[in-house]
Amino acid sequence: MRAEVLMYDGIAEMDALLTFDVLARARLMGVDVSPVLVTPDGSPEVTGCYGTRFGGLVRWDPSRADALLVAGGWDVDVIEASSLPARLRAYKEQAGPRLLLGGIDSGAVLFGAAGLIDGRPATTYRFDMEYLAKWADVIDARIVDDGDLVTSGSGWLAGLDLALYLVAERLGAPHVAVEIEGRIGHDRRGTVWRR
Repeated sequence: MRAEVLMYDGIAEMDALLTFDVLARARLMGVDVSPVLVTPDGSPEVTGCYGTRFGGLVRWDPSRADALLVAGGWDVDVIEASSLPARLRAYKEQAGPRLLLGGIDSGAVLFGAAGLIDGRPATTYRFDMEYLAKWADVIDARIVDDGDLVTSGSGWLAGLDLALYLVAERLGAPHVAVEIEGRIGHDRRGTVWRR
């Protein structure tokens, strides 16, 4: 699985990097996953919501990606002041139905603004649930798995939860997920909602 973790100006640093870290560790442990930090426009650098600068990024590639994992950040600002929602919609159209969308915490809000989850079950950061309800059927669960859409709304550790879920359930390596949990001192818990 080529898992593209989207980076953009205003992203919540921890959400994106925790997801990337778990998937990179799983790859080192023999799981068939290739996490890549990407930008929609090929910009090699972005600045996170707390001012952290990230470099060495590559342009996203919907023709090669199996999953697009999107974290939140300063969502309202990003939605109202950028073309990111429209770009997300175009990316999904190019990639087609095989693409797994992963919403990390309030990343689900960006999918909503892009028109990618209309009426579908999803979860998000607790403080964004009312906002997400404009587009989605909000489920109060730690993970919501709706086939080609998996969202995690567990707060600041949502990146860990989403990535561990993908390793165990989508990549067929629950033993690796358990070992990574032990290494990072974080156990999966809470409700998983599946259609």
